[in-house]
Amino acid sequence: MLVQSPSRIFKSDLSVWKKENSSAFNEISFSEENYKLRKVSEIVLDKNGSYNFEYKENCTILMIVLYGEIVINDFEKPISAEQIFTLKSSESNFLTLKNNLPSEKADVLILELKSKTSENSFSIENLNLNEKNTLIQISKNLECPNFIGLYEGRKEQEYSLYEKGKSIFGMVINGAFEFQNRLMETRDAIILNEIEILEFEALSENALIILFEV
Repeated sequence: MLVQSPSRIFKSDLSVWKKENSSAFNEISFSEENYKLRKVSEIVLDKNGSYNFEYKENCTILMIVLYGEIVINDFEKPISAEQIFTLKSSESNFLTLKNNLPSEKADVLILELKSKTSENSFSIENLNLNEKNTLIQISKNLECPNFIGLYEGRKEQEYSLYEKGKSIFGMVINGAFEFQNRLMETRDAIILNEIEILEFEALSENALIILFEV
């Protein structure tokens, strides 16, 4: 029998978008709560647009380009939708994101997580979604279990937490899913507490999801 766990749902159609120069952004903040996750931000950069993303000390940043192509700070190598960027920092600072394509917008998802490391480093990794209907690790550089999955319609899966006592943050990047009997659609997010096994089902073709133990 499915046990309902305490949860908070963040519906995308209720999110507040703010304009800043040549970009628009919205965020979900967890700074006042006892999670590894501090905040989740989505940033849409206009053509030739830029955005300064501020972060706190002792953090790990995970950046996923949902579409388009960006350049970060003065790094020569651009980052596209087939790649992810991670940054570990012991100091607060900011990253300047620039749209690298003159003819289209760019959409970027950024997660800021707490970190215990004193390391300062960055990495660019390839994101491979060739295999469907399974969860794939997003990055080996994060200090928490992290996964992404591309699913066909009506495919079901159970996910058992690696770390007892942790919560799950999930976001539907595209399509529709059912999380523990809760309907979740594109850009909807959820925090599930007091959970050991997550049950979810894709309700549309090529539905894309991310999961983090926080």
